[in-house]
Amino acid sequence: MQYRPETKELISAIQDFLMKDLLPKLEGDDLLSYKTVVSWNMLGVIARETESSEFERDRYNILDLNLKISKLETDLDEIQFSRLSRKEKYNLLLDWNKEFAKEIRRQSQNNSGLDLKPGSTVWNFAKNQLKETLSVSNPRFQT
Repeated sequence: MQYRPETKELISAIQDFLMKDLLPKLEGDDLLSYKTVVSWNMLGVIARETESSEFERDRYNILDLNLKISKLETDLDEIQFSRLSRKEKYNLLLDWNKEFAKEIRRQSQNNSGLDLKPGSTVWNFAKNQLKETLSVSNPRFQT
């Protein structure tokens, strides 16, 4: 799988371009220089906002499934989850995904429990996760 840069890294690269490459070339144009500095500052705001809520959507989608297969769903409320570091959130979501895969394998072998038919909630969730992964590792692949 290809390396997927984090949002903060992408924003940082754009900020570096603005300040190191573009701003020096705008010497003498006060309005464009000002707009470049403001843009750099706004990218910093966006980076901070994005970092604090990056995994929140994933957690909500997991909670909507109501599978209760890991401590992510049972032991942590919204406030506790928000206080975790980015790495801790990532690891919790990774562990949940591993447990989810095991649960799907278990259920498909036993033919009971989860509704794994096309169009079901679990099916659509797994399909969306696959689409997100493929959009990074193979953008030309169509699902």
